[in-house]
Amino acid sequence: MALTSCSTQAKYSDEVMYDMASILKDVSQAVDGELKWGNTEGLSQEEIISSATSTNPNQLPELEALAKEGKVANYRLLQEFQGENAVMLICDGHVALMEDAGCNAEFDKTYWKSPRSNTCSINLDAAAVCSN
Repeated sequence: MALTSCSTQAKYSDEVMYDMASILKDVSQAVDGELKWGNTEGLSQEEIISSATSTNPNQLPELEALAKEGKVANYRLLQEFQGENAVMLICDGHVALMEDAGCNAEFDKTYWKSPRSNTCSINLDAAAVCSN
């Protein structure tokens, strides 16, 4: 009797995704802090992110490099400022991979284990996440 087994390989490497999540957490916290305590009046979102990451300018390029390593074909980094809170999302095209609000110490959402099409939009409500 011959036994066969099916194995499926995950589309995204957990190791690479967790490395990306760690950097995204640092970036989202830095941006969140910049919104709360920095001089952001009149700045664009890109300028706020640039200012927030100026002490560690390699983080955003490192995210892109990890995305390539992790076979994220259409890397996208989205951000949404909800009052003085920052929410950031990494996608592969239209597929959400991970999402984080910078106001707390824990990483908020991992989506890469069950990727779904047409999910690349900010879903976290910072007011709810940050009040816990």
